[in-house]
Amino acid sequence: MDFGTTPAATVAEPLAFHSPVPDSTMTATSTGTSTSTSTSTEAYLRSLDTPAPAPAHAAEPMPRPVPTAAGPLAPDTDTSAPGAPVEFTCREERLDISTEWHVLGTARLRKYVTTEQVERRVPVVRERVRVERVRVSDAERASLTEEEIAEAVEEVTVREERPVVRKYLAPIERVRLVVERYTEEELVQDELRRENVEIHDTTASATPAPSPTNGSMPLAPEGPHSTTLRPMV
Repeated sequence: MDFGTTPAATVAEPLAFHSPVPDSTMTATSTGTSTSTSTSTEAYLRSLDTPAPAPAHAAEPMPRPVPTAAGPLAPDTDTSAPGAPVEFTCREERLDISTEWHVLGTARLRKYVTTEQVERRVPVVRERVRVERVRVSDAERASLTEEEIAEAVEEVTVREERPVVRKYLAPIERVRLVVERYTEEELVQDELRRENVEIHDTTASATPAPSPTNGSMPLAPEGPHSTTLRPMV
């Protein structure tokens, strides 16, 4: 292809990072080719200098990003007063221990008779015969001499004591059956449930948390965190 002769005064400045543009002195035979080359060169330069236009399907609106815990939230244009506070009523199970009476059984007081063999030593008096010889006095001898000799018999009654056994009833003691009460400790075990509150805070405020009032629990440090509140005793 003949690009012709270029005058010295009209030398075109070279383009950085681009292909050289053909001279305007091209022959009529190469007019069609020059036009197509110039058009392709301009398109190439435009592709390097400016981004290519987005395709037709890319013009669709992008979905609104959903705020996350790590990223900033979308600006809120609502300037109305804050709503009422939200709250939970925490409850817990407690033991209510009482006592009630139950029948364990019955107790009887029964009297029965037993027999035992006993021995007792009892003193008894008995009589016995003993022979005594006594000398006769002079006075008795004179009177007895005048009597005739004859046979005679004298009797003496001998006696003795014998034990006589008699039984009688004698009260010994009184036995009572008395019900008494005493107190002892018994261990009771059970499981209790309790409701707790956990705070999930995604705000990152630079202002310090307010001091607790009315017995409320202070919040944890700023930034995304999760805090479990202790129940009030």
